[in-house]
Amino acid sequence: MPGIGECLLYQLSDGPGLGLFVLFPPVLWIFSLPVFDLIAIMQPLTKGNWALGLLVLPIFLPLLFGFAMIFGYVLLFFGHILVASAVGENDHPRWPEWLPSEISEGIGRWAWAVLFGVAMIGLPTFACWKYFGKTTWLSGIVIGSLFLVGAGMAQMALAAALVHETVIAANPYTVGVAIFRIGWRYAIPCVVGSVALATIGLGVYGLLFRLPKMWMEAVSLWGFWVLVLYLGMVVMRMVGLTYHAHAVDLVWFRRRPRWASTRLHTQIYANS
Repeated sequence: MPGIGECLLYQLSDGPGLGLFVLFPPVLWIFSLPVFDLIAIMQPLTKGNWALGLLVLPIFLPLLFGFAMIFGYVLLFFGHILVASAVGENDHPRWPEWLPSEISEGIGRWAWAVLFGVAMIGLPTFACWKYFGKTTWLSGIVIGSLFLVGAGMAQMALAAALVHETVIAANPYTVGVAIFRIGWRYAIPCVVGSVALATIGLGVYGLLFRLPKMWMEAVSLWGFWVLVLYLGMVVMRMVGLTYHAHAVDLVWFRRRPRWASTRLHTQIYANS
């Protein structure tokens, strides 16, 4: 099983991971910074000023598309990390090629995994919320446990979709059997994934509602993207090594997925 310390240091041990922290936070910062202006502009909509909103929203559509492609590329690289860890590689994978079709497919796999996790815990969480009626320590424990289970199932669904190269593999049967075969050892990846999601959620809440000055939001947004990239690599490394430790029980790999690159046995120069 992977160690937490190993996963925390993995992204700082090689060039592709370090390059991700240097090149992508400023790009993501540029594309996501206008969201604060959008919130300020959309605020009059609560007073019925829909004309202003309809006039401004189309301006943000190109920014939204550019952000989706850049962040989708990052998610694609995260998938490469998961596969490389699942086959037992310690080196970072190469950065994937910029192919819109693969980026779109990668976004689809991530979206399906998120929807799968939400679907598995959405109804039970809503039922618990309606039952307790108010926030208590007992309701907090129950909802927190459901969040932990949902994060764990979403991680396994994502791993199944990436390894099998199809979202059909991210189904309740495949995910449930895999978690059952791993057993209680899967609790650590669940906790790590849940803490990462909770940290990102608190970061979003703090950026949107808790910082009093615009310049504070702008500076903090840069750090937020660094944190997202770091936690994403930690979780992907953890999930991939968890599969590698139980590969004999799961037997998902028949071959390396076609879309996943590797830095092993590749030529550096074309004429070598």
